[in-house]
Amino acid sequence: MWKRFSAQLRCPISGEALTLVSFRETNAPLTDQMAEAAAAAGYRHLASQRDFCRRVDAGVLLAPSAGLVYPIVRGVPLMVPYETVVHAKFAQDYSAPLSKLGSRYRFPSCPPQPDEFAILRSINRGEAHDRGVTRNGSRPDDHQKLVAGPVLPASETSATLLDIGCGEGQTTSRVRRQLKCDAVGVDLSGAVLGAAERFRNNTMLHFVQASAFHLPFDPPAFDIICAHATLHDTYSTRESLLAMAKHCRPGGRFYVWVDAMRSVSGTALQRMASAAGTALRPLFDRAPEPIGTAMLASLALGYVGVNRLRRHWDDNVPPFTFDRALMSARDRLAPTYAWRQRASEVMDWFREAGFEAVEVIDWHGTPTDGTHDERHTGVRGSRPINGSVRASVSY
Repeated sequence: MWKRFSAQLRCPISGEALTLVSFRETNAPLTDQMAEAAAAAGYRHLASQRDFCRRVDAGVLLAPSAGLVYPIVRGVPLMVPYETVVHAKFAQDYSAPLSKLGSRYRFPSCPPQPDEFAILRSINRGEAHDRGVTRNGSRPDDHQKLVAGPVLPASETSATLLDIGCGEGQTTSRVRRQLKCDAVGVDLSGAVLGAAERFRNNTMLHFVQASAFHLPFDPPAFDIICAHATLHDTYSTRESLLAMAKHCRPGGRFYVWVDAMRSVSGTALQRMASAAGTALRPLFDRAPEPIGTAMLASLALGYVGVNRLRRHWDDNVPPFTFDRALMSARDRLAPTYAWRQRASEVMDWFREAGFEAVEVIDWHGTPTDGTHDERHTGVRGSRPINGSVRASVSY
């Protein structure tokens, strides 16, 4: 975590500013490329920014009023409002410095949102296997063109970007570069640990483990917020959208991409796949890792076979590699929830949150690799300069 980033974080429970206590930190090299990127994003006097290239690899963030402590693990602030297995390991590794904080501080212990632990577990199963694809199975280059092209105009500069469901950060990095901005990637899974390691010398990228329902920022904090292929896996697409919306600044833009009803009600094959996913999802969630992996591999091979048959009859059908098929299989089976939304529903939620100029993304003319089409719903909107955004979900 870049040391300067701690000033932007807030306790997701009390909302208060946090105090940084560093256990281990290092200086990162500021390359000419990074200096240019920082200047383009508005950081023009780096010499006066004493902590600009100072990286905290391990430490804690304290919420004094609430008496809470949030670990920084491998450079990533763990801002979920409850304990995970990583907290126990952190407490063991840093027992001595933690004891110096005194007995008043404890890890947060709020109840997670419905089945959030199950979502966290299912997502974490496959993070190490899919480094070349995004969470929804698309290649990062196509994903970046989709998000930063028709969705987020490249003319917007000196903005702040929040990418929800960032995974290992490939798209966050690409969109940040195109928009020339400071960017924050948030994910519920441990994939953010890999993202922080991969981009450890990029001073313009920040990664946080957090829940979409309880983002650790002081709203409104961001000019651009995007949530691509993630909200439909929460217990409520609507509630997660409303919780995120309050973090969009006046004049800012908000973009959401979710699975559409047509993805499960189109062709006979899609209806069969949907029914199979509904039946197998509970079995996959309870299955031991080897059995779960075998289930995914079998389904992925079936995807590849169907894709080859389609390509035999239609040369325009893009190829579906086994890695991408495996990601698609995981996306279908792993989440506890897999909602499908109508465009009208999502637009209504945008308006409920106080956004205007709400529109459905026209997929015609956008880059597509078979994952971005009429089976999915993309909606964007702008927050009025003098408008307000509805807050949602609180402890």
